[in-house]
Amino acid sequence: MKSTLLAVLALAGLSLGHNCHAQEAPTADVQSQEAAASNTFAVDVFRNLAQTQPGNLVFSPTGLEAILRLLQQGARGETAAELNALPLGQAVAFTAMNPQEACALFLDDSFELKEGITVDSVYRLPLATNPVAAANAINNWVDIRTNGLIPAIVSAQDFSPLTRMVAAGALYLKERWLHPFNRYATQQDVVFTQSDGTLATVTMMHNQADYRYAEGEDWQAVALYYDTEGRLGEPGCFIGILPKGDARDFASSLTPDKFQWIRESLALTYEQDTIVMLPRFEVNPGTLSLVSALNACGLNDIFTPTANFSGFSNNPLYISNILQRCYVKTDEEGTEAAAVTAVTMDTWSAPPDSQFPREIIFNRPFIWVICDLNTNTTPYFMGLFEQP
Repeated sequence: MKSTLLAVLALAGLSLGHNCHAQEAPTADVQSQEAAASNTFAVDVFRNLAQTQPGNLVFSPTGLEAILRLLQQGARGETAAELNALPLGQAVAFTAMNPQEACALFLDDSFELKEGITVDSVYRLPLATNPVAAANAINNWVDIRTNGLIPAIVSAQDFSPLTRMVAAGALYLKERWLHPFNRYATQQDVVFTQSDGTLATVTMMHNQADYRYAEGEDWQAVALYYDTEGRLGEPGCFIGILPKGDARDFASSLTPDKFQWIRESLALTYEQDTIVMLPRFEVNPGTLSLVSALNACGLNDIFTPTANFSGFSNNPLYISNILQRCYVKTDEEGTEAAAVTAVTMDTWSAPPDSQFPREIIFNRPFIWVICDLNTNTTPYFMGLFEQP
């Protein structure tokens, strides 16, 4: 007999928080290894999504990695080997962007979870017999943990009489710009050239401050710091990457090495007097399936009935889908963002010198990343902004 298990990870974020816990700094060797891992997996998935998903794109590498780490706990055999071979970044990073995190398992009354699974809380719900009540309870947990940024993640239609478990995790971050944009300098109805050459209008924020700025043969980039001063760890920032050519082509061919070069170029440069014009934008592109992108990155066994998740249960499980939905908003004060990653599982019985100030105007499609400026952590979010 076939039954289902649904695992959900909810991230909400980036209007980013001020609490910081002291962490032990990683060694140089660990930093180097984790930098390569974080960049490789995040950029590979982002590149594959950019090749297949039209319009504005938002992806949360941190959200995806968190759910994959949860799956690692229950994986065994070849399934465990495939998941363990993924070049995931650090689970705990030495960063000033310190999230408030929570995770929970919602189990049907008939489901027996094996020991050894690390999770904050376990709840019993009538997943199979009263899916409406179960969905409401899970969505209430998600809504509270995400400060309302994600009010719901499941519905009764996501459950069947054989659904046995929902796993959920939440991440909440809140942050303001180190150099806020002056609302009085914001311009309305500024022309924005879209990817197809048509013109649209945006509300364009304007600021002139000391930013880290870098450029290469086919790109410009700037790092806009969040106000993490006084907290331990690497500073968090919004990196805007403005390709000199087509942004979709740039994103679709972006390699981990090139992304790392851009990130390191910004990290190694001095803060310089820079004019930044950035659209005030709000993006909520809907739910994406990450299965094809993960297949392209070599993750295949977990999506077949031969997958081995016997660490969760004696009932054999495999993943039928991995979904993610993100919400991102930038304004003069800072950034607010949210992401939800869901896994459904089935079971069978350095820049050149130039004159100052530098200037970067995001009046055409661009790539953006929310991350620590240091290269040893997984980006929280990556996006491609094409259409206002």
